Amino acid sequence: MTTKDSPATTTGGPPPWVLRLLSMTTYVGIVGFVVAEIVQIAQYGTEGLLAASLLNALAWIVGVNAIITGSGHLVMPDPIADSIGWPRGSPFQWEVGLAGLLIGVLGVLAPGFDRGFQLATVIAFSIFFLGAAVGHVVQRFRAKNTEPGNTGFIFWFDIVAPLVVIALYVAT
Repeated sequence: MTTKDSPATTTGGPPPWVLRLLSMTTYVGIVGFVVAEIVQIAQYGTEGLLAASLLNALAWIVGVNAIITGSGHLVMPDPIADSIGWPRGSPFQWEVGLAGLLIGVLGVLAPGFDRGFQLATVIAFSIFFLGAAVGHVVQRFRAKNTEPGNTGFIFWFDIVAPLVVIALYVAT
């Protein structure tokens, strides 16, 4: 956890405003999805909206979001670790980053492929993000980790986003 004795403050880690900015990257996928939905409605009305919403969700909520968050673990592991309440230098950062990047690439590609590929993407995204939510809960109660990157918005995103994507897939 980031306290006065944590790595973020004792080893010259990023100031709190940088950590706050990093925590907002998850919103990029959501904002992209909302903008894509507005464009879809402006161009076509509600005709085909559900199918288009699935493709938009795969591209933005799954794809762009996971690429951004996965890349964060790969290229800025220490600030990301600080925001989550993890120790710096964990080799698992690399693995989590690669998994996020993989899921993001699947999400960006999924709109151009068939339903089978889209289903595989939904499954991979859902397992990883719902599993991460379970990890956040375990860390919250076992390690008393209340850092924003563990119990904040990302926790709720890890639950709600897969449920939304699953619902859109099932509905189409």
